[in-house]
Amino acid sequence: MAGQANGRIMGPVDSGVAQRLAVPARRGASGTLSVDAYAKINLCLEVLGRGDDGLHRVATVMQTVSLADRLWFTPAKDLTLRCRGMRVSPDNLILRAARLLQERTGARAGCAVLCEKRIPVAAGLAGGSADAAATLRALDELWQLGLSQEALAQIGSELGADVPFTLRGGTALATGSGRILDPLPDAPSHWVVLVPLRSPSAAKTAEMYGRLAPADFTDGSATERQAAAIREGTVDLSLVRSAFTRLAMARWSRVRRALSALAATHVAAVSVSGAGPSVFGLYAGEQEAIVGGAALRTIGLPAATYRFVPAHEPRA
Repeated sequence: MAGQANGRIMGPVDSGVAQRLAVPARRGASGTLSVDAYAKINLCLEVLGRGDDGLHRVATVMQTVSLADRLWFTPAKDLTLRCRGMRVSPDNLILRAARLLQERTGARAGCAVLCEKRIPVAAGLAGGSADAAATLRALDELWQLGLSQEALAQIGSELGADVPFTLRGGTALATGSGRILDPLPDAPSHWVVLVPLRSPSAAKTAEMYGRLAPADFTDGSATERQAAAIREGTVDLSLVRSAFTRLAMARWSRVRRALSALAATHVAAVSVSGAGPSVFGLYAGEQEAIVGGAALRTIGLPAATYRFVPAHEPRA
C-alpha cells in the first residue's frame, strides 16, 4: 500500500466506471433545475477530544467524489418532495433546508423536488448534507434570492456540520466541531474504489462518537500535515486514516472484510470514511482501480470506481 500519485489524471473515464463532473445547476425548458449532490470521503480524520460544550473537536481533510444524488427542482405553489430510493420523512434534510431558506429570507415560493438517491443513508459519505447543500444552491437560484456563498454556508451550518463543506465541495480542512472550514486547493485527482455501506441506525454517528476512548484521540497534526501536502500539490497517502477505524472494524464485519479485500489489491491507501461504515481505497491509476473494484465485486462487496470532484466556483 505504499506510494504516492502526485500528478493529475486527465482524460475520459472508460465504460464501467461511474463518473460525475462538477457542473453548475442545469435548467431545462420547463424551468426545472437539476443539480448533483456529491458524496464526500475523509482523506484524514482525527478526533482531538470533547470540548466544554460537549461537542467533540475534530480535524479532517474532506474531499468530494463523483458518487452523487441527482435532484430536480421545479417551480410550484407548494413545497413537496419525492425521492427514488428512500422513504421521505418530515425531517428529511432537503425539506428542512428548503423551509429554513424560506424562514431566513422570507421567500414565499414553493418547489416540487425530486431526488434520485444514490448515496446510501448513514454511510459516512455526507449524503444527507450534500442533498441539503444542493437544495440551498438550487433554490437560491430558482427563487432568485442572490445569496452569497457565505450566507448560504451560514444557513447550512444550522442543518449540519458537513453542509457548508458540501456547498462548495472540492477539498477542505475542517476543524472545531467540523464547522470551521479552510478551503484547500483541489487535491490532485485520484481514482477511488468506494464500498458504500449503510448502517441501519439513524443515530450511527452519535453512537460512534459516544464509543470513542481516550486512546482514539490524537492532536490533529496528521491532518495538518495532510492539508500542507495538498497545498503543495500532492496527497500524502501515508496520512489517509480515520479515528473511527478501530470502532468501525469492531462494529461491522463488512468493514473488516472490505478493508482486507482492498488491501489485497494494488491500492495506495485505504480507510473508513467518516464514522463509517463505508470504506474506500485510493489508486494512482485507472486500470488498478478498475481491477480492484472488480475484485471486491467478485466476493459480493458493492464496490464502484469514482474520481475526485473539484470545488464549485463560489459566488462573490
